[in-house]
Amino acid sequence: MSKVKFILLNIFIYVFCAFLCVLGVVHYFDDYGKADAIRSGVIVQAEWIGILPNMHKGGTPTTYDLGYEYVDENGVIYRGECSLRLRSYEEAKSYIGKKVDIYIDGKGHSILVSEAEDFNQNTAWILMGLAIGIFVCYTVALTIWGILQRRKKRSLDEDMSTQLSTEQSDIK
Repeated sequence: MSKVKFILLNIFIYVFCAFLCVLGVVHYFDDYGKADAIRSGVIVQAEWIGILPNMHKGGTPTTYDLGYEYVDENGVIYRGECSLRLRSYEEAKSYIGKKVDIYIDGKGHSILVSEAEDFNQNTAWILMGLAIGIFVCYTVALTIWGILQRRKKRSLDEDMSTQLSTEQSDIK
């Protein structure tokens, strides 16, 4: 493998690890806000306001999710979506304008009451753990590979040195 390809591979792997860490941190803060909303215990009724199609590979929607919105008395806007996986646009449209219970935290974070029972914050930790695991394993493997390459080079240099001195002795 050429040095340029090797360097590009290393850059790619380390950038990928950084991307996973950033994604994990974003999930952590999003999940932290949802956990705060659950802990607050404040339940309000939001309104279904949007239909979100889940696109199939062919470009046609296969199912539909819904988006909700709630604005509190202080003007704080709470928006979110719910994966109801409704089978038809007409069924999804029938929900628009209806109310749904959500937890809010007073800072713009919300979660559906129905999703709060199954909510966990593991996604963030899994992403960050995966990134750190890849980073550490790759760095250790790279270090071991470098040590083995140096030993191999040193051994070859010693063999060449021994061979040269043997040839010089034979010439005399």
